[in-house]
Amino acid sequence: MGLASLSAVMLVCGDLHRSLRFYRDILGFRVTADAAPARIDLELREGVALSLHARSGLLAVRPGSLQLGFCVENVDGFLADCRHLEVPIFQDAYDEPFGRVAVIGDPDGYPIQVASPRVQS
Repeated sequence: MGLASLSAVMLVCGDLHRSLRFYRDILGFRVTADAAPARIDLELREGVALSLHARSGLLAVRPGSLQLGFCVENVDGFLADCRHLEVPIFQDAYDEPFGRVAVIGDPDGYPIQVASPRVQS
C-alpha cells in the first residue's frame, strides 16, 4: 500500500453561510467550489480542501468530534480581532515549547486551535 495524503476535511455546519463567513472572513480561506445549499469548499492549501456541508438527516453537527488547527502570524493580535468580532474564545493564549496557542470557537461550537511559532532569537 502507498502512503495516503490529506485531500479534504469535511465539516458539518448548522448554517452553511454563517460558517462560510467565519472560515473565509475570519480565517482567510478562499472559496474554490460553491454548491450551496449543500456544500461549499475552501482551499486550506494547494490540493487540500475544507468542505463545509450543510446539516441534514444524515449529517449532524457534533462539536468536540473534531478540532482544526491553523497557524496565524500573531496569536495575541488574532485573539484581539476575534474579541472585536465577537468570536468565542474557548482558551486564552498560552505558551507551548513550539510557540503560542489559543482555542476559539467556530459558529457551530467546533474548537479551532490557532498557533504562532516561537520566534527564534
